Amino acid sequence: MIVRPPAIYLYITALAFSLATGIQLHAQNCVNKFSQLNFNTATYENFTKSIVTANGEIISAGRLFDFNHAGHIAKYSEKGSPLWSYTYRIDFFDFVKSIFFAAAGTSDMVSMPDGGFVMAGCAEQVLPPYGQDAPVKKWGLIARMDRFGKVLWNKTLLANGDLNFTNIYKTSDGDLIAYLAADNGYKRSAGDHSYNRVLRIGPDGTVRWSTYLFTFLFDAGGLGVNNKRAITQTASGNIVIGDVAHKTVAVNGQIKEGNFHFFELDYVTGNINWEASHEYGAPYNTYVPGVVSVKELADGKLSFISTLYHNGSAGYVEQGANIITDNRGNIQNVIAYTPADGSTCQVKEAAIDRNTGNRVLLLYNDDKKILINVDDAGQIVWQQGYNNRQDALPVNCFSAGRNGFNIFTSNNNTKRYGLLITDNTGIIDCAGEPSGIIATAASLDITHDSMRTDPSYRFDEYYDYAHPLKNWSEYSLAKETVCLQTIACCNDIIDTTNATEIHICEGQSYMLTDSTVIQDSGLYYVTYKSYLGCDSVKYYHIIPDKNVNQLSLGKDSCLGTQSNITIRATSGYEKYYWMNRLSPDTSSFYTVTQPGKYAVSVNNTCGSKEVEIQVFDSCEYSIYLPTAFTPNADGKNDVFRIPPMNKNKLLVLNIYNRTGQLVFQTNNGSVGWDGTYKNEPLDTGTYFYYTEMEGITGKRLTKKGYVLLLR
Repeated sequence: MIVRPPAIYLYITALAFSLATGIQLHAQNCVNKFSQLNFNTATYENFTKSIVTANGEIISAGRLFDFNHAGHIAKYSEKGSPLWSYTYRIDFFDFVKSIFFAAAGTSDMVSMPDGGFVMAGCAEQVLPPYGQDAPVKKWGLIARMDRFGKVLWNKTLLANGDLNFTNIYKTSDGDLIAYLAADNGYKRSAGDHSYNRVLRIGPDGTVRWSTYLFTFLFDAGGLGVNNKRAITQTASGNIVIGDVAHKTVAVNGQIKEGNFHFFELDYVTGNINWEASHEYGAPYNTYVPGVVSVKELADGKLSFISTLYHNGSAGYVEQGANIITDNRGNIQNVIAYTPADGSTCQVKEAAIDRNTGNRVLLLYNDDKKILINVDDAGQIVWQQGYNNRQDALPVNCFSAGRNGFNIFTSNNNTKRYGLLITDNTGIIDCAGEPSGIIATAASLDITHDSMRTDPSYRFDEYYDYAHPLKNWSEYSLAKETVCLQTIACCNDIIDTTNATEIHICEGQSYMLTDSTVIQDSGLYYVTYKSYLGCDSVKYYHIIPDKNVNQLSLGKDSCLGTQSNITIRATSGYEKYYWMNRLSPDTSSFYTVTQPGKYAVSVNNTCGSKEVEIQVFDSCEYSIYLPTAFTPNADGKNDVFRIPPMNKNKLLVLNIYNRTGQLVFQTNNGSVGWDGTYKNEPLDTGTYFYYTEMEGITGKRLTKKGYVLLLR
């Protein structure tokens, strides 16, 4: 059953909200030009990923430098006002097997059509249940969250070595393509290996296929599981992946050859359609490139974004690279992105510009961080640098919004982080710096050993233990505005302290004004737009009430030798009314000092109910039975039964004749024997009885004897 306010109520509520605040609840096209925000927090944090939902809300993921290195995910309005902020941990430990989890790290995220998202990364297992020791193993972690940050499902994968979901990609039909990196350590012999996988996962977490990337002498052993890969779905529906693999020396684990590995997987089966490899060049042991983006171009060609080393006059320096291939991964052109002064430059991340469809790249040029927008021909359309002052927080990651870009900044020694929201060309006057990146021709034609993948080989099968990931606690964010330039804009109205409290009956649902159906307890929100385009966020605190039909006081009780006892009602109700008192109590316990009847009642949105029990002075009652009875229908002593004053629970009462035949049996204390057998009166005589009872404390009591039947 879904509880929803009637339409007229919604209209009146919206009208009252508008009149009280001066905000008209319909969308307009007013946006900030740019803003710089800081968030003061309880500890240090570094960010790993940011994404933007379909309605423009921003999501950030990072890792706290606290006691347990908890994962932190937060959601913000399009203008940077926090909507919710939670820490996340694996809710599992095992003292016997010494399994404890310290961190839930996010490598990648993707938004879903309902406003929720999927995070991919790893959970770090540590040896002791305390402290910040280095992890002993990394488990692959992938989780689906709703738009309020609640975990809908998750997977925790374990294999021989470390695992990490480095990338997640949403396909056109809503499925997920996930890249699972593995590392079993340095290759010490030819038999050692570390091979990765690509999985196709349905929206409900069902694995549709898993392709094992057995690449023979090329693997990723000893290099960790954090390297980035790139995934896209082409117009054919198939999946193209940009990967990196290595050939190492078996004795010492040194890399002797490193290759880009481009390949296509059939979307339905996961089989490899084609693959191509290209050596990326020395120096191998200090340089492991990631592939941060792949895009299918209009003519069917493919463009892979990575970082290459260039051996110039000053030695090896890094430079961004746009590797353009045909539709089967064969290189046709390479464009380098490098500072005009020849200094080093790495491509850390890429996102699609929502206005132009171009890619925007995040470059690290020594201390300066730069965004560049490149078209499909690989040419730079615009570029913008960001603060490299000593007191500035360095850029961690960014995402592309509807009207600009969201840049998260932080370090590991300041209890605050920053959010730069730029215009659609990356400009933010109060944090911008000049940049000088140029696009030049480059090459990648080193003679190398071609890679070949055989997915039919199977090693290191993983197992999903499904240890639950939970939003562990709220994480407080105190927002402050450093600079803001608006275009005829207004102030956001976001008030989390005055949420509307909604009680629903356990098992029922509540529909928010935006048609979102809620069943679980928690804080939820609906975002409106003011006349000038600012956010007005309405919060709802949903509280499911416990079904009153579950109320119970248990069995009757007794005082015995005690001066008082405590009786307990079913827990989970907000208010308890003991002994018909007018004022409620929040406690489900009640202290009894004398025998008698005791009652409690509850009422909530589910209804109302009262229950009672009897508390006796004695905990055991001796069994007394009459020695004779006269079943002559005179209304006096016609039935042989347990006396009503005996408060023990009858388990069984058996009556036998002289030959040992059972002539009567009952377990109901209010039912007695009327001297008949199969509705026929029995003769006068002596009969044997056996009874078994249970005292109020649960102790078993028995008695046997004779009773005289007189007519």
